[in-house]
Amino acid sequence: MRRGGRADGVSLEPDITTRIATIHGSPGIRDGGATALFSRAAASHPDAVLLQVDSIDDAGVWFARVKSWRESLDPGVTQPAIIVHVTGELNGVSDADLSGLMLRGLDSGVDDVVIAARTSQELEMRVTHALRFRVMTRQLRARNAELTRLNDHDELTGLLNMRAFRPCLGKLLAGHEDGIRGIAVVMMDIDWFKLVNDRNNHLVGSDVLRSIGDVIREWSKEPGLANAGRAIMRPVIAARYGGDEFALAFAAGSPTEALLMVDRLRGMISRQVFLSHGKVVRVTASFGVSWRAPGTSVDLTRALSAADAMLYRSKEFGRNLVSVMDLRDPVDLDHVGRTDLVDRNASRDDHRLAGVDEAEVLQKVG
Repeated sequence: MRRGGRADGVSLEPDITTRIATIHGSPGIRDGGATALFSRAAASHPDAVLLQVDSIDDAGVWFARVKSWRESLDPGVTQPAIIVHVTGELNGVSDADLSGLMLRGLDSGVDDVVIAARTSQELEMRVTHALRFRVMTRQLRARNAELTRLNDHDELTGLLNMRAFRPCLGKLLAGHEDGIRGIAVVMMDIDWFKLVNDRNNHLVGSDVLRSIGDVIREWSKEPGLANAGRAIMRPVIAARYGGDEFALAFAAGSPTEALLMVDRLRGMISRQVFLSHGKVVRVTASFGVSWRAPGTSVDLTRALSAADAMLYRSKEFGRNLVSVMDLRDPVDLDHVGRTDLVDRNASRDDHRLAGVDEAEVLQKVG
């Protein structure tokens, strides 16, 4: 390592080298200049920044600057280790002062404070130790993030699982109570899925469910329907709710917009050809949607129950359908009537099931 300059090639492990950026913390540098120095040093994506200062007083000033700079960065940015090296004389400085300096540095986000390293080898070892500790910390965070992902996601489809979906939906509902967008909650079920397993095998059935997850992800990335220049599809919460049942939620400006968007997913699934283990499989899905208007409060359980009631209505009317309930007014879920249902034309208060003749449906709706 060359003191006072950039050094590449500090080795943590065999064949692994580390980039070190060096900053000279001169006393005359103001806060804005310090931020610029950190930014320039970080632009080369170093693994560590060695900050060299002349005195303990200067170190205290730079500790505050390190803390401010770290806090200004995006939480997702990988930050370098920062090692402060006090190079000046320490005449008259007590052990208590040095101990306090170390604690203040660590509290500010500095990875290590080196006091007047006697040799370049000593400084290099301290930098290496700080880097190794930061690498271990990053690895631990990555493993914890992976454990969280596995805990919250369905292994087969990669979508959220039921346990993770409910709190995500609760946050989405709470976040839109005073907004300008309503929330659509969707329950979806693969039609006659048991026959897929019975006529083929469970490996084929699992492949179909996995592919359904892919279709849902593809659908969720589409730009959505425009209403006064606004798209309705951000964000989408999608989960495998259990077995062949899925749950979705997204912001929608009206129940009609929600119906049309979910009907798009229905069509994508019905047109999809699934190939698995030499078998060709096609399936359809039934959907139930509940829509909560902006400015209204509907709890999570009621939103899901209403969507589930609409799912059963879609199955009752022949499957491969979308049924939507508007929750602006109180609805008795045990006695759903025609006025509770949604038509593609928002000015009318009757029922529309995608893929079914409307006149036939209206004769059946009580």
